[in-house]
Amino acid sequence: MLKKTLRAGVVPVMALLATWPSARQARAESPAAAPLTGSLDRITVIRTAVARSPGVRAASQQAHAIAVEGTAAGRLPPPDVVAQVWQLPLAKPYSFSAAQMIAFGVSQTIPAPGALGAREDAKAASSRAGDAYCADRARLVARDADHAFADYLEATARHHVHTLHRDETSRLLAAAQARQAGGAPLTDVTQADVELVRIDADVATDAARVETAKARINALLARDSMAPLGLPVESEPMVPAWTREAILARAREARPELRAAAAEVQARGFEVRAADREATWPSLTVSALYFAPVASLPRNGVGANLSVSLPWLWGAADRRREAQEGYATAATSNLEAARIQIDADVATSEATTRSAAVRLQLLRDRALPSSRRGLDAAMAGYTSGRVDILTVLNARRAVIEIEMDIVAARAVLDHALADLDAAAGAPVPRKPLRAAPEEGGRRG
Repeated sequence: MLKKTLRAGVVPVMALLATWPSARQARAESPAAAPLTGSLDRITVIRTAVARSPGVRAASQQAHAIAVEGTAAGRLPPPDVVAQVWQLPLAKPYSFSAAQMIAFGVSQTIPAPGALGAREDAKAASSRAGDAYCADRARLVARDADHAFADYLEATARHHVHTLHRDETSRLLAAAQARQAGGAPLTDVTQADVELVRIDADVATDAARVETAKARINALLARDSMAPLGLPVESEPMVPAWTREAILARAREARPELRAAAAEVQARGFEVRAADREATWPSLTVSALYFAPVASLPRNGVGANLSVSLPWLWGAADRRREAQEGYATAATSNLEAARIQIDADVATSEATTRSAAVRLQLLRDRALPSSRRGLDAAMAGYTSGRVDILTVLNARRAVIEIEMDIVAARAVLDHALADLDAAAGAPVPRKPLRAAPEEGGRRG
């Protein structure tokens, strides 16, 4: 039992890390290892952040310390060494040969029956609560790392979109300059040039966002904020593969706050038992004594002493028991509050995820193709001379806005999924986001 308790401090961390591939390898890495300059995926960021988190390590160490402390709570208090010298003459207080009695011995206090065992059980339950708090700390670190990766992915995607459109606008400016040499109006060139400068400003802003996101991830990975970091891997948009009911059932099993609250209820129950024992039964103090020969009693002797506490007097023991009963009641209320909060977290995150997925579907599968068709038509008209460059620039801006909306919608979905995993207490299985229904396929 003791060995299991002492090992408990690292169990929740490893259990949470095991939910991602190669997590145990990540935990063994030192903060200086793994330069992470290659392609960077979400799972690697999460598991590495949890493995390197000083806060998670601290919580694990605290749980271990509580377990060790519990082994001391179940043991007797240390004995006292007793030395007594009686009736030394005031005129010669240093004359031990004139003393009436000299005694040496050992005294041991024995607490009320059952109090030590109850307190040891209380510490063991508190250690289990510490394990759960450690797992909860790891859950929050994983959530923060997931959010940070979503921000990094969004900033990189924005930068990529604006870079592509800058290249396309540069080609459009070159075409306007060529047409201006053939007699086309100069305003085409100036309008294209202004648009290019605007996009250059967007690219510079996006680059700053990328650096900020990289610094945040490096901080979560316990690395220097300026350490090199690879580009994020953009996977297909995903949505939960489980229903809300399944996710809620998972949360009620996996969320560490519930385990912590339940363990705290147990710990307080054992504290109530210990306080009740101490208020009901007296504690004993037993002493074994050796009497050295003195002038009045020139022979060796032995003796014993017994004292008994009276916990029923003055009411202090009753008040301590009442206080522990109040703590136990509060712990039960905290357990119920944790259940309510978990249900709310899951419902909110799951609803946000569904809403973000629908928006991303519509923007990606319907709005973007329509905007690109409009741009193609405008470019064809500009090439044939039927429309001016302002029409082309407006059509291109519409495409950019839709693509930026898609990037933002994807980020909202990724953040919602991060919150949903945290709400469930473990990664929720995912599936690819399906295509949005066609306009003609919808019911009127």
